[in-house]
Amino acid sequence: MNPRELILLSPYRLPAQSSLMVGNDDVGAFLNGALALWHPAVARAAAGPPRVASPYDHEQPAAGQVFAVPDSPPLFQPDDWDQRVKDAGAVAFRCTLDRKTTLANLLDALRAYGGQAPPASLLDLPPEKVAPFLAVGFGAMHVEALFEAMEHQNVLSASELWGDVQQAILALDNSEDPDAWRRHLQSAADRLLRAREVVYPVAIHLIDLGLFDGSLPPLFGDGQPFNLIAGAAALEKLARDEPEKMAALRARVLAEQAEVCGGSYVEREDALLPVESQLWNLLKGAAVSRDLLGQDVRVFARKRFGFHPQLPLFLQSAGLTRALLLPFDDSVVPSHRGTVVSWPSPDGRQVEAFTRTPYAADSPQTFFHVAHYLHKTIMQDHAATFALLHASTPAGPWYEDWRELSRLAPVLGTWTTLSRYLGEVTSSEYASAALADEFHGDYLSERVSTRSDAVVSGFARHLRLRRRLDTAWTLAALHRALVGKNDTLQVDARLREVETRVETAGATASIAEETDRELADLEKETASALANRLVSRAAGDEPGTLVLNPCGFARRVALELDDVNGPLPVGGPIKAGQFSGTHAKLVVEVPPLGFAWFPRSGPPGTPQPPARMKLADERAVRNEFFEAEIDPATGGLRVLRDQRTRASRMGQQLVYNPGSVMRARKIETTSTGPALGEVISEGVLLDEHERELATFRQRFRAWLGRPILDLRIEIEPTHKPEGYPWHAYYAARFAWGDERATLTRGVNGAGYVTTHTRPESPEWVEIRSGKQSTVLFPGGLPFHQRHGARMLDVILIPEGETARTFDLALGLDREYPAQTALGLATPVPLVATAKGPPHVGATGWLCHLDMPNLMLLGMRPSEEGADAVVAHFLECAGRSTYAEFRCARDPQQATVLDANGAARMTASASGDAALFEIGQNDLAHLRVEFG
Repeated sequence: MNPRELILLSPYRLPAQSSLMVGNDDVGAFLNGALALWHPAVARAAAGPPRVASPYDHEQPAAGQVFAVPDSPPLFQPDDWDQRVKDAGAVAFRCTLDRKTTLANLLDALRAYGGQAPPASLLDLPPEKVAPFLAVGFGAMHVEALFEAMEHQNVLSASELWGDVQQAILALDNSEDPDAWRRHLQSAADRLLRAREVVYPVAIHLIDLGLFDGSLPPLFGDGQPFNLIAGAAALEKLARDEPEKMAALRARVLAEQAEVCGGSYVEREDALLPVESQLWNLLKGAAVSRDLLGQDVRVFARKRFGFHPQLPLFLQSAGLTRALLLPFDDSVVPSHRGTVVSWPSPDGRQVEAFTRTPYAADSPQTFFHVAHYLHKTIMQDHAATFALLHASTPAGPWYEDWRELSRLAPVLGTWTTLSRYLGEVTSSEYASAALADEFHGDYLSERVSTRSDAVVSGFARHLRLRRRLDTAWTLAALHRALVGKNDTLQVDARLREVETRVETAGATASIAEETDRELADLEKETASALANRLVSRAAGDEPGTLVLNPCGFARRVALELDDVNGPLPVGGPIKAGQFSGTHAKLVVEVPPLGFAWFPRSGPPGTPQPPARMKLADERAVRNEFFEAEIDPATGGLRVLRDQRTRASRMGQQLVYNPGSVMRARKIETTSTGPALGEVISEGVLLDEHERELATFRQRFRAWLGRPILDLRIEIEPTHKPEGYPWHAYYAARFAWGDERATLTRGVNGAGYVTTHTRPESPEWVEIRSGKQSTVLFPGGLPFHQRHGARMLDVILIPEGETARTFDLALGLDREYPAQTALGLATPVPLVATAKGPPHVGATGWLCHLDMPNLMLLGMRPSEEGADAVVAHFLECAGRSTYAEFRCARDPQQATVLDANGAARMTASASGDAALFEIGQNDLAHLRVEFG
């Protein structure tokens, strides 16, 4: 047969100025039917391009007509319409959501005409020769819709376009010039490009984003640029398992035909991890990616949520200046109108961020709305941009049509890499620094769904491991600062190896226990080396205990020792003591980055320290700062009062959400002083029918001289929580009296006012009412949920959590809660010495920082044994400052570095101090050289 008309019967048209909400089956059948009519077997000798028509206009078919009939939505046609088609000498075929089925239906319908069927050479064309014809059809239908969207007269000459297509069909059998057919299609694509340039004469940027799932995209080798979002660990695995594919990817990257966007080594919950862990992930990821790809990663991106307000600062410090500010899950990030924005952190550092939400490449809706989306970006954006996202599901066949069209001509845009795009397109929006509540990812649900055994406790374990690691690094750095090039302490390689394990192996109970033992050995080794140096010139030979402080602020630490002979006099570093045989409970004050030494036995006849106040009774624990009253009915915290005003600050109970009753069975006072007040409550949680849900044990501790109430919670569920973790969990519920109180949560050391129902923070949550503030320190537990205006749950046990013991703390009126949170998570290295005190005295500092708003994250000895140390600082109070970092030896030179070790600015050295400037909420690495 010789078709005269090619017709898609449909009630729809391609959307132009407005979107059209129809089902995927309808959309897919529409697109496949429209493009199938461009197959050379049916397009041969047709009078013109395919068109869309109403079913009602073709109830009576005519000879030579070819109808594409979508199977969705069902068309209302006469019952005998199919017979009418045959009688009239027309052709009809069904088009579906599946491209292959649609084309097979078309070819079967054409073959059914026997002698009038198209030649077998066209019916049996290989897919690689059919694809360019469908691609031209894809471009033609969308260029036509774009004219409508832009309210512009259609200047595309359909007859000339169709003439090129017909010439291409005729040239398919040209054996003398096998590429002639493609040149004719190239001419058709050029016509489409010239027509599109009438309404938009500059480049349209097409960005292909693929989430790396272990395999490369199907169209990896088609010559068009693409962007792959992959962490360095995933690339390592690809290189190990499929080296030939890794080599091909590297070649594409070096040829600027591909962009690997990443920057992180492992995809994990970085937004809730310590700052040093986040920096390690960035630096390790950059180094590994550079080795594998042959060049630096230039655009930061993550598959999983990992954003927070200070991320631009961390990226800048790690050498990354561009980022994808996009969530690829249900998380929330700040919204921006511009496609490219300058995204600042609180300190003012900025990165260029791509913020345009990509369209799903596996959805027929995306390709149905191409003209509409192009119209939107042309009208609204500084540079027209269309982004596609490839996730776990393969892209639809229309994506291949688009890529094939681009090989003929950039009709609907030019595919590009993100680096090239961000180099050509300037920021259209200069945003202000985002607030913490503008970022939120549901890590809790994610960890429950992946069956983690440390859903909540994993964060607390990681924090403790990280602080123990940082402690060992800091002690090694202090030792280097004392001994210089004579340093024989060789722990750097072992610490780096353990650091990699801490940051990559997760924090399950078994791994954490094994790693903690190894870190404890390294901490003991570094602490012993430092202690031996300190007491090497000790005048006395009295055995004692040396307490070391790896933090940059003074700490009052609570110690329980079993090797003390008799009472020790209270004085000097010992602020409070309580003795029973060889067991001692002590409160010791240790200078910042310093030490405190005390003897192992007191002078003969030393009396027991007198009790300054009764620190506990059957109802409360107290010290000079607060009083915590225990509820005899529930066993929870009835009220926490400050001793100065006697104002009630906070209460606490254990709860099972969605409902429970806490009932005490036993309350016991186990220590009344003079150093420690301790009360333990035991009981059960009951449901509304008085059935037991869990047993509990709570320990309340008040140490003399420490403004912190220590709270240890042990829960053993009888009824394990199951289901949505934000609705079914065991938690510690804290309540306060003032509905107008403001909540502030700690995010990477900085405080942010929060109104979020689920304010995540592993550091601290402050409840401020007027001049009074009460600070909750969750000890690394990050998931909290508010109830009304006066209650906050710290989630302890959701589904899957295996930990049963949790340590929290409450503090009153803490000026720098970030310092307190860091101190609570940092271990207290103790070294038994055979002699002492050190020749400089019982207490002293080895390095000293004069600004309390600077938080020392840690110190490290300089690499390659140089006589230098590097200290890491984070400003946590939101104010710029000049700081003085004093050392036991006089520095010869000081330099402020970025996280990669590159110099940012020169600091001055004067006497025993290095003087440097740091901006508000800034991060700085100070290298101090002594040699």
